[in-house]
Amino acid sequence: MPAEASYKVYGIQEALAEINKVDRTLRRQITKDIQRGAGTRLVTAARSFIPTATPLSRMGNGNMIKGRDGTGWSRARVIAGIRSVVGKRGSRARTVTFSNGRTADFKATQYQLLVLQQRDVAGAIWDHAGIRGGGQFVTNLIAEGEHVGPRTAPRALEPAAMSVLPAVEDEVDKIVQRVMTIVNRNLVTTRTR
Repeated sequence: MPAEASYKVYGIQEALAEINKVDRTLRRQITKDIQRGAGTRLVTAARSFIPTATPLSRMGNGNMIKGRDGTGWSRARVIAGIRSVVGKRGSRARTVTFSNGRTADFKATQYQLLVLQQRDVAGAIWDHAGIRGGGQFVTNLIAEGEHVGPRTAPRALEPAAMSVLPAVEDEVDKIVQRVMTIVNRNLVTTRTR
C-alpha cells in the first residue's frame, strides 16, 4: 500500500548534478543537510512506532525465516535497521534474459530524493505482514501484542512518514529553494494529498 500523499520536485536530480559539476563539496553539504534535517526527523518518527515488547511471543525465540540466522526479533536490531537514504538512483526499464531462456521485465523507477527504509528482516516482515491479505500469522499480529501505531500493515514506516510529512516537506522545500538560488533555475514542485 503506497503512501497517499507525495511531494514531487521536478528537475532536482539535474540541478544537483549541475552543482556537483561545479562544486562537489557543496553538493555533499546539500545531501548532508537533507539527511540531518528531514531524514533524521523521519527516522526518529519511525523508531517511535516500534513496540517495546516482542510483537508475538515466539518471534523473539528463533528465526522468522527458516534456515536463515539473524532473522529473529530484536528491538535493537529493528530500530538500528530504520534509516533514511538521500538520492536513491532511478533505473531504466529493461528486460533480462536468464540462462534457462526465461525473461523478466523490470519497470523503470524514478530518482528519489529521500527514502525511508527498514533494513532488518524481522522489522520488515513485522511492518509489512498482511499488506496483500494474510493468514494466521497476520491474524495473530493484529490480535496480540503491543501496538504503538496501527494494527494493520504498514505498521511503522508509512504511518511515521505521514505523521511528520508537513515538517519534512518544509525542510525539503527550504533546501530546494537554496538549490534553486545556487543553480539560478526554477524547479517545479507539486503536492498531492
